Amino acid sequence: MTWGRRWALTVLSLCLLAGCSEDAAVPRLGESAITSERAEGSERGESLRGAGGPSSAGGFTSVAAGAGHWCGLHSDGSIRCWGHNYSGQASPPSGQFTAVDAYRDATCGLRTDGTVECWGRDSHGLNGSEPASPPSDLFVSIDVGGAVCGVRIDDTVRCWGAEARDDASPPRGVFSSVTSGGLHWCGLRTGGQVECWGSEMFGAVEAPRGEFSAVSAGWHRTCGLRPSGAVECWGRDDYGYTSPPSGQFASVSAGDSHACGLRTDSAIQCWGDNDAGQASPPDGKFTAVSAGGGLSCGLRTGGHIECWGDNRAGLPSPPSRVRFVSIDAGWDHSCGLSTEGAVLCWGDDFDGQASPPGGEFAAVSAGSSSSCGLRADGAVECWGDSHGQERLPGGVFAAVSVGTADSCGLRANGAVECWEGGPYRHGLEPRPGTVFAAVSAGFFHSCGLRADGTLECWGTDTDGGASPPGGGFAAVSAGADYTCGLRASGTIECWGSNDRGQASPPDGAYVDVTTGNYHACALRADGAIRCWGSNDRGQASPPSGVFASVAAGGYHSCGIRRDGTAQCWGSDRSGQASPPSDEPSPTNWAEPAAPSTAR
Repeated sequence: MTWGRRWALTVLSLCLLAGCSEDAAVPRLGESAITSERAEGSERGESLRGAGGPSSAGGFTSVAAGAGHWCGLHSDGSIRCWGHNYSGQASPPSGQFTAVDAYRDATCGLRTDGTVECWGRDSHGLNGSEPASPPSDLFVSIDVGGAVCGVRIDDTVRCWGAEARDDASPPRGVFSSVTSGGLHWCGLRTGGQVECWGSEMFGAVEAPRGEFSAVSAGWHRTCGLRPSGAVECWGRDDYGYTSPPSGQFASVSAGDSHACGLRTDSAIQCWGDNDAGQASPPDGKFTAVSAGGGLSCGLRTGGHIECWGDNRAGLPSPPSRVRFVSIDAGWDHSCGLSTEGAVLCWGDDFDGQASPPGGEFAAVSAGSSSSCGLRADGAVECWGDSHGQERLPGGVFAAVSVGTADSCGLRANGAVECWEGGPYRHGLEPRPGTVFAAVSAGFFHSCGLRADGTLECWGTDTDGGASPPGGGFAAVSAGADYTCGLRASGTIECWGSNDRGQASPPDGAYVDVTTGNYHACALRADGAIRCWGSNDRGQASPPSGVFASVAAGGYHSCGIRRDGTAQCWGSDRSGQASPPSDEPSPTNWAEPAAPSTAR
């Protein structure tokens, strides 16, 4: 938000207007995935085993949903992930893979040479913690749950992980596939019989007799696919989990509290818990489906991913054809200035802060419950919470910054004027007569960059956030109770509260810095974004690729790519991380609906 944002990005603006090239390797949201099923109807997490799955140029061949993140196997063999990344679960290694699977906050991939590599939550022992690191055996398929299980090249099963206790040891003999639930595991014998082991709670290991063609284990429950195409589930029966719909299916995927099946007509049908819409799939044709924890994803026939359900993870929105020249992230809303000079806002609009007036603007700033724009003639116009706006100064300004307590404007002569921007105004302003080059309004304090490169801050000095160090700076950004400045050398220095690492920037050279609530982000000269501090909503896990600017907000962040498209990440509970688009979104976060009762 512009409590942590400076507005004089001359070099970057020139780059935007010149149309700098975009990193073509960066995928859209709709081009993402995680392992799940084969298009032919295998159980969740099975590898493709040489069968070319559905793909298109730049498309995906499989998808798998965790709990707040998902990953996809791309047609070039790479894995790409999106969503929560607080444990590194959405940061796959490079190289080529044949399969990928996700469970809650951990992910594993099967490499082309048959070895397994895992990343994410270390408490499962999935990413190298002894004594449960992936074995050196060669596998043909894997499945991630309370432990990781895989079918080796000799068709025997091996499981490992922190929760792979004695009861996780698979029975002897050969299997065609294996599936890992939370505390139980099931394998499909080469003759079609299902055999389960592990926790006996709720009867999840009590597989029915008879022949199956696929099996998928969830949390204390399991679903199997009969050769006839019928689905049969057993184990914990809340939410109607063990009462799947009738009819013929090509595959089935068991999630934590809901399950989904791919019908033989390529439609998806889900059942079970639907509190976040995870059991309300979109219409249309699919080739695979993956049910996770409150989240489901399907693979479209064209190789694109579509997900539905819980989006509290703030899964990043795709770039759109709307082009921006600047962007700012507020508390629960965001605003951008389009190439046509119009201001577009999205997210929380309780106080009208996301309903900008029409007309042409030169800059925009988003705060907590209000926003302000700088008109082309230098006049400041604000919208949202009207508290204090009757004292909005007139005249000509060169920049504006909206904070939580106060908002401040920079006059053309370098003078800074502040006015009440919310109910917590500190009522302080910089020393009269000081000439500034930039100003940043924070939570309870504001800071200005003097014309000589030194800093001056005013307002509440909680934890020293308003006590800047000496020396010269090129930019300043005031956050909640901390501040970050960009030195002329390109290094970043922060001061104030550091309880979440927000005042501990990474090393290296940068061209801009922006502060949010408890996290901050910076832009490198090569266009890469680096963030630090609190990352509980994914707000400090920027996407890869080349950007022209970045803005950190309350619990989300936004950036503008060099082609002018906007992309946001972090919390999206109010839609603040979903920039407006003039093209259909590849995601479908459905509204919660009653579980299906079809039989």
